Amino acid sequence: MLGSIEFYVVAAFVAAAVIGIVAMPKSRGEVRTFLYAGELDSSACDTEPSVVAHVDNHGRLEIYRYGLEGVGMAGAFSLAVKINGFDVTIEERLTTGNMSAGEAAMGYACIDCLGPERYHIQYRSEATGRNAAFSLNIKPGNEITRLLS
Repeated sequence: MLGSIEFYVVAAFVAAAVIGIVAMPKSRGEVRTFLYAGELDSSACDTEPSVVAHVDNHGRLEIYRYGLEGVGMAGAFSLAVKINGFDVTIEERLTTGNMSAGEAAMGYACIDCLGPERYHIQYRSEATGRNAAFSLNIKPGNEITRLLS
């Protein structure tokens, strides 16, 4: 039985199954969602729709969104951050508000849910139909600027 062809066929099948199980990627787990209220500012001079991601000295990710259009100072700027492993999706949420208090030119929010790792980040603004993608190592002082297209 040990030297038969059937034994070697079964042994090869079992070995292939074990290799297949070991080589399967680990599940990424559930997607975690965090919500952040932001602030609006009317004094920003950069009118080009863009996003600046800056890591402060405490390892928090500061998001500056320039070139807001049609958002009043009475409106709102917030972010929904979805984390799946090292993939991060930041969804911008805008509320236009009343323009009588002036028009907002910039939004700001501080994200504190990311650890000191390298993340692949996608920034989306459903209200404007614009987005940007970049990779960033969450390390104090790192910064990246992307135009929203």
